[in-house]
Amino acid sequence: MTEQEILKMAADAGFSAALIPTAEIPVDAKYRAFCEENRCGNYGANYACPPDCGTPEEMHHRLLTADQALVLQSVRDIPGYGTPEVLTARSQHTAAIRRFMTDLRRLGYDVFGVGYGGCSLCDPCRRKQNQPCAFPDLCMSCLSAYCVDAALLAERCGLAFDWNPRKLYLFGMIVFRHADVSGV
Repeated sequence: MTEQEILKMAADAGFSAALIPTAEIPVDAKYRAFCEENRCGNYGANYACPPDCGTPEEMHHRLLTADQALVLQSVRDIPGYGTPEVLTARSQHTAAIRRFMTDLRRLGYDVFGVGYGGCSLCDPCRRKQNQPCAFPDLCMSCLSAYCVDAALLAERCGLAFDWNPRKLYLFGMIVFRHADVSGV
């Protein structure tokens, strides 16, 4: 598939999207502090979250094992931060990334996903029972776990970003490993 075909697939899946070389993804270890604050309750309790997912350096290295990332954005109107609509939007956004990732795998691409928030496939995560991850191919760490500066990523990709209490800007990525997005 061509880059334009992949971008059209993203649009058809409901995303605004851009392709970016993984070396251009802005990372800064200071963003790990958002995970360490544990506002979501997943720090040390979810395989996709720190410290289990890896150090900032290990996560950056994982991104750099690939050449390109498809940055995905969805924007939702919300009544405000901290409302149930935020959780619903996050869940829908993450589910759409997983479906898209699965579609790309069916086409022969070797990909992994980066989501918005920690993995929520199992409730609770099997990490809490010290059992192995049930869905390692679908488990996605969030942008904060990868120490990605979402605002700068949006800017580099020409995507909108704003801290607006009435509009939620959700981001994620599908990272291409061992496959050229211009053709399998």
